[in-house]
Amino acid sequence: MTQPQAIYRKDYTVSPYLIHATELSFRLGENETIVSSKIDFYQNSLSTDKSGNLFLNGIDLELISILVDGVDPEYTLVEDGLELRKMSQRFTLEIQTKIHPETNTSLNGLYQSSGNFCTQCEAHGFRQITYYLDRPDVLSVFTTHIEAAFDKYPVLLSNGNLTECSNGVATWHDPVPKPCYLFALVAGDFAVLEDTYTTLSGTEVALKIYTEAHNIHKTQFAMGALKRAFKWDEERFGLEYDLDIYMIVAVDDFNMGAMENKGLNVFNSACVLADNKTATDGDFINIEAIIGHEYFHNWTGNRVTCRDWFQLSLKEGLTVFRDQEFTSDLHSHSIKRIDDVDMLRTYQFAEDAGPMSHPVRPESYIEMNNFYTLTVYEKGAEVIRMIHTFLGEAGFQKGMKLYFERHNSQAVTIDDFISSMSDANGFDFTQFKHWYSQSGTPEVSISTHYDEVKNTYTATVEQQYEYFFPLSFALLDGLGNELEKGVLTIKDKVQIFVFENIKSAPTPSWLRGFSAPIKLECDLSFEQRIFLVKHDKDSFVKWDNAQKLWLSLIMDADTIDEVAFFDAIEFMIKNTKDSSLVCELLMLPSERALHNHQTVIDVFDIHNKREITIQKIITRFKPLLLEVYKSLASHSSLQGELNTQQVYEFTSEAVGQRALKNRCLFYLTKDGELDLAKSQFNEANCMSDKFCAFHLLLNSDNEYRQQILADFYQEFKDDTQVMDKYFSALASSNVCDVDGVKALMEHELFSFNTPNRLRSVVGGFARNYTNFHKQASYEFFTDVILKLNTSNPQIGARLVATYNHWKRFTPELKALQKQQLERIANTENLSKDIFEIVQVALK
Repeated sequence: MTQPQAIYRKDYTVSPYLIHATELSFRLGENETIVSSKIDFYQNSLSTDKSGNLFLNGIDLELISILVDGVDPEYTLVEDGLELRKMSQRFTLEIQTKIHPETNTSLNGLYQSSGNFCTQCEAHGFRQITYYLDRPDVLSVFTTHIEAAFDKYPVLLSNGNLTECSNGVATWHDPVPKPCYLFALVAGDFAVLEDTYTTLSGTEVALKIYTEAHNIHKTQFAMGALKRAFKWDEERFGLEYDLDIYMIVAVDDFNMGAMENKGLNVFNSACVLADNKTATDGDFINIEAIIGHEYFHNWTGNRVTCRDWFQLSLKEGLTVFRDQEFTSDLHSHSIKRIDDVDMLRTYQFAEDAGPMSHPVRPESYIEMNNFYTLTVYEKGAEVIRMIHTFLGEAGFQKGMKLYFERHNSQAVTIDDFISSMSDANGFDFTQFKHWYSQSGTPEVSISTHYDEVKNTYTATVEQQYEYFFPLSFALLDGLGNELEKGVLTIKDKVQIFVFENIKSAPTPSWLRGFSAPIKLECDLSFEQRIFLVKHDKDSFVKWDNAQKLWLSLIMDADTIDEVAFFDAIEFMIKNTKDSSLVCELLMLPSERALHNHQTVIDVFDIHNKREITIQKIITRFKPLLLEVYKSLASHSSLQGELNTQQVYEFTSEAVGQRALKNRCLFYLTKDGELDLAKSQFNEANCMSDKFCAFHLLLNSDNEYRQQILADFYQEFKDDTQVMDKYFSALASSNVCDVDGVKALMEHELFSFNTPNRLRSVVGGFARNYTNFHKQASYEFFTDVILKLNTSNPQIGARLVATYNHWKRFTPELKALQKQQLERIANTENLSKDIFEIVQVALK
């Protein structure tokens, strides 16, 4: 078998042909689907290829007929497409193909979920529907006809506006040219929640959310989130929606979170369905963000799209930045920033340090699905954030306005976006563009000196490469007042900054708001870090210094004054009104985050040291934690009965109070206060409280474990999203080993071909570090990957990436993980998705 070959950005050439209009007709059936396409091609004047040859992408298609301008053409079928020869400058291609959505487990192209038809075409799914120029720089107006049995598929949806509809037949026309990756089709038996939104210019847009009938009551929050997204994008970015209708469809079988298909978003049901009985606070915030993200793509991704897939961060990095700002504006700026940075440093920095390290704009790929990564999305968003920091809100909006004026309805590059920002503001971003081409996380150091004679404070900033980035800072006096603050522009390997008229040695607050995605080392003393935790006005800096102190206490306790640090934490608990911030300060670095700070990852030593620190917290703070818990839980008597009359509120204050209460409960149950958790489980008025108590009681062998398992299952067994939580909690619990996970996969509610359920069980177990990192667990995990190789290689590739850091583990685990990678590599007919990850990991 020929090994898959890489595709390189440097080899990009324009398509020899473009498409004016595409007309698709689908005849959907139980055992087969017939797709008829009529495509109007014309020669691309920008192409130097005038040969008349044209290659169309196509995978797993059965060709029934093909005509060019009504006659049989000269063509050749090959493994991954169709080659046409001697084409004229303009021609109409008519093709009829047969496909089998009912057996398509890859969940790309057209497939079935719970008996309903739906599509996923990004990045290369459209070629599994019909032969086409499946590339993002070929835009076309689409008209879609759908025919299906009305009794089984009464709802027939596609992109654009509905132009014809009768029982079993529908026609949709999308007037805005789009690449085929934004095409969508949905057919099935759905209930619908309907609403409207009137845009700033007075246009009334029909809003519709489709889901299975038994879930329609869980769509109200998503509808509210959608309307908030419409309003926010108008107010913050001046962008209005441009069609008569906006639709969301929630399906259970989906490889990703959601897809921004023009006017018809297809969502993983976990990212739409929520009410306070079944969704946690985190679920609500996540759903709102994803609803916003996909809506914001209407302009940053759809109206202006990518020239090629190497430019993926053009739409994703920019839209992640926009959805982060959306959540921040609606909730808490400081907590949103802390959460985003924590995730970035835990997972994206690890990606930067691993074998799959790549720039925000990669130079090559074998399987594009492998590059929907944290680097492209989250680091890409940080790069956009730095541009925003340099230009300010007004300058950034000037750049966005010019970007849309220049490139509306075009497929463009990251360079085009940067040029718009630069030209609108007269700002030279030439050096800054290295962020898009350089892989890895920049390491920066700052050393300082105070001259008490000259009253000057000098900061020397050093970096290995000449990254161009903003460094937000403040200098604080002994009372925490800001003597100086601002943004330093860093662009050289060594830069010296001198601050004058500083009357006494200040405490510097560096990298405020995490103004650049860098690793920063500075000469702050232990006392200065304590001071920043207590007095800095920047919440990120407070949290960041607390995290560094927790890290020292966990991994090398002799280097830290534990009493002084705990005194500072107690001060914060007693004197901070923001419950969310107190919760963040009380949260230890995760085991996964601790792995990133070790040259050799000793899973069991890290786990044990973290548990020792937890016991230290309990020893020092138990009375205070109990007091805070009881206050926040609104205990009405000394017996500890909860006040269940409280109405669930989804406000920043209420979310913060629940988070802090449940953080306290975590520590208290570690010291045997299981009655508190059992009481909370029984009396909770929302899933945040109920699931927290459930998870804590599940995490050890105790007298309540079996009963709460039975109770939780009985109450929620018919709710798919809650049962995903149930399976995840079981698989990740301290008492679950590989035999326990295998038993879960035999459960009547487990489905191997449903990504959410598979991720809950197998993905949950992979995060169960002390039980996962054993030979038997690795062998089981590899068995799952090899099964996915033939059924859903995209999910298989996500799982195999778990082995990416095998070289950094202790010798025994390193050898065992390498053994598994070699076993996968030696498998015949390995998919491109899994092949690429394994080959890179083994290099």
